Amino acid sequence: MHHRIFLEDRASLTFSESCLGIDLGRKFTGISISNPENIIAVPLKVLPTSSYNRLAKNIISILNEYSASWIVLGLPLNLNGSWSKGCSLVVEFAQHLEPYPVCLWDERLSTVSVQHLTLVKTKKIDAQAATVILQHALDRLNNLKIEIKNKKML
Repeated sequence: MHHRIFLEDRASLTFSESCLGIDLGRKFTGISISNPENIIAVPLKVLPTSSYNRLAKNIISILNEYSASWIVLGLPLNLNGSWSKGCSLVVEFAQHLEPYPVCLWDERLSTVSVQHLTLVKTKKIDAQAATVILQHALDRLNNLKIEIKNKKML
């Protein structure tokens, strides 16, 4: 069983560590990374999606190389919020990322939004989509931190 986390748990931590964002694709997987304070996400690279074992080993190498300690993995829900066929594959892949904590994050329309923002039609769009996924999660994480801080002040 993989170590699944929720942003609410991460928001209560008093320290920050870099995070990888992952847009798991059938042919290519986009990778993004946050700064250590978890404020901003930037595209990092695109990896071929061959076997889940090989992809996970590559991602774990990246985690170590950049001293990242947790992962936001895009969850491809249907537009109405229901579970898509791809969700099961994402959950299966997350198990290959042990022992790193993984936060599954709703990625609806992340690739479409990148296509509208850029003219990029190559595999580079996968890293941009991973960046959108991670940035949305980081924005929510930081809003949760503000909420926690405000509650402590009351």
